[in-house]
Amino acid sequence: MSAQCLAQRRDPRDVSLLAHDGLKLWRPGPGRHPYLALSPSGAEDPGNSMRSNASGIGVRLSLRVGSRWTVQETYRGSSGPGQSLQPWAFGLGGAARADFVAMDWSDGVFQTELGLEAGKLHRIAETQRQLSSCPVLFAWDGEKYAFVSDLLGVGGIGFALGRGEYSTPRPWENFLLPEGLLKARDGRYRLKIGEPMEETAYLDAARLVDYDLPPGWQMVLDERMGTGLPEPTGEPRFFRREALPLRAVDERGETVTAIRSADGKAAPLGELDQRFIGRLAGEHVLELEFAAPLDAQPGQAMLVIDGWVEYPYSQTMFAAWQAGASYQPASVDARGADGRWQTVLDQFGYPAGMPRRMSVDLGALPEGTTALRLRTNMEVYWDRIAVVWAEPLPRGQRRQLALADARLLKSGYPLRTTYAQRRPDYDYAKRAPFWDTRYMEGFYTRLGAVEELVAQTDDAVAIVGAGEELHLEFTATEPELPTGWTRRHVLETNGWAKDMDLFTLDGETVAPLPGTGKPGGPRDALHARYNNRFQAGH
Repeated sequence: MSAQCLAQRRDPRDVSLLAHDGLKLWRPGPGRHPYLALSPSGAEDPGNSMRSNASGIGVRLSLRVGSRWTVQETYRGSSGPGQSLQPWAFGLGGAARADFVAMDWSDGVFQTELGLEAGKLHRIAETQRQLSSCPVLFAWDGEKYAFVSDLLGVGGIGFALGRGEYSTPRPWENFLLPEGLLKARDGRYRLKIGEPMEETAYLDAARLVDYDLPPGWQMVLDERMGTGLPEPTGEPRFFRREALPLRAVDERGETVTAIRSADGKAAPLGELDQRFIGRLAGEHVLELEFAAPLDAQPGQAMLVIDGWVEYPYSQTMFAAWQAGASYQPASVDARGADGRWQTVLDQFGYPAGMPRRMSVDLGALPEGTTALRLRTNMEVYWDRIAVVWAEPLPRGQRRQLALADARLLKSGYPLRTTYAQRRPDYDYAKRAPFWDTRYMEGFYTRLGAVEELVAQTDDAVAIVGAGEELHLEFTATEPELPTGWTRRHVLETNGWAKDMDLFTLDGETVAPLPGTGKPGGPRDALHARYNNRFQAGH
């Protein structure tokens, strides 16, 4: 019979059908149990990068009652007859409530809702979360494990750039810890590298290195996400002189004052491109005026920037590739005494993740350079900008501390707070044991001691999953500093990270394991001994 049927739900036990092939009404029979109805809705929230459609098209629903599963998918992705936006009905077999419903949203977000009562319509909106970034670093500051930043964003594997094209990871990153942050506890420095998102980290090695600087000297690392020349080396650069801009003006002609201090308040950006995460609708420009020519000082001029970036995901990059919309990393122009602008750095890169300090060699500047111009269409937040002049350090000391302990722990998920301009923060003291997180299928490192895996760079990796951490301790055996000297700590890491984005290559499995081509014998033996904890994924 070809008939148009409408469900009428006046009572959770009353499901009636009204058909017109002539009007007929079928009342429900006796013994009906209450059901629950569910209506999912995504949202477009540019402030939180929410991307699912408002109608919930494409959401996969898995409802659990006791040992029974009911699985449904909301609507087809293409239009056609027989579709509607009515809520989905789930029978519970007489149960008063569902244990939970698990939802896979169309943008890849996984979400669960607990204890849904029968006899009700449940309208569930997508809860937006930071799905991936990079492993997160915490350091013991004398009172707590303080959030520092993230690591190994430069070592992302399987990151899509377009159709069949993926970025080349850099399997190392050196991180200069904020001055005065790290404190010894019971004769050891303690650091944690955790995974509070849907990611897997592959940690090959970790070293803590001290630099003792004479009075008047400072240091920075030649570090950033390198997308052009010169390539980052990770090496220290030492300096005594620093110049802040006298004035900064953006592309809208507005004077910018936020870039003179690293306070988490960055230069305001222009309009965001609402189609793509991490991209601006136009070019963001900062024109920086300095009091004296930058090329007239002794030493090599370097641009030093505190800031952070809103990373796009693999699916975002693929969508931008389809649309022919490019991401343009930062470039630098210099204005010489003749008043002409000359590009000195072409798309050199940007800060490689959450708040951190980066630097780049400015090379040969035009004669009489008193202004620099920074340009990008990426969502990069410039917090503090300065020029320094690197020189050889005559009396400094470098010291590598002994690795005293390395353990893989299930530590849970630190509470994330996102401040203005997408600046993240994590509270290690407030950790949840569980979260709406999926796991890549495969073998992870067993919990417990893992010194053999991270003591040296040998491609034998400690594999860290969501809700886990690598706990590191280094012996604090340095001599007392002379009066006026400064001690800085650098964490040197080797490794990679991979997320579970829909377009990330092999994003659903731990394997294949990354490597740099070192001999497989020692690596394979260590992996067989340590990497034998299987997780089935989701």
